Amino acid sequence: MILLCDEDVGTGIPKALKLVGCETRYLRRLGLAGKPDPVWLAKAGQKGWLVFSENKKILKVPSERETVIREKVGIIFLTNGSEYNRKVLKLLLTKWDTLELLWLTLERPFVRFLSPNGRLADKYRDYQL
Repeated sequence: MILLCDEDVGTGIPKALKLVGCETRYLRRLGLAGKPDPVWLAKAGQKGWLVFSENKKILKVPSERETVIREKVGIIFLTNGSEYNRKVLKLLLTKWDTLELLWLTLERPFVRFLSPNGRLADKYRDYQL
């Protein structure tokens, strides 16, 4: 599994995950920083990367939602934005095996919502695929 972190997540988390042996990518390193969401979402789907984002609005913007569905993207959304990097990193490391299992077993497209307490859900408030 390769985890693609979007711009909302930043570069620190994917760099730290990579240091401990997790495969990650981030938009700036790929030359996709500042590109419209449908552009990098399509690339994620085509490459088979799992997206990690805080931007749940992807599911509300028609062109972005359609890209997720068409390109069969798997996305993990952090339910609380603006968490400290240390907490998010710890959460991802704790849930890494579970995320890999989801990636291997769930039909794409899919979304899951990861709360700071480690709970994964297939809907959050009025967000769902």
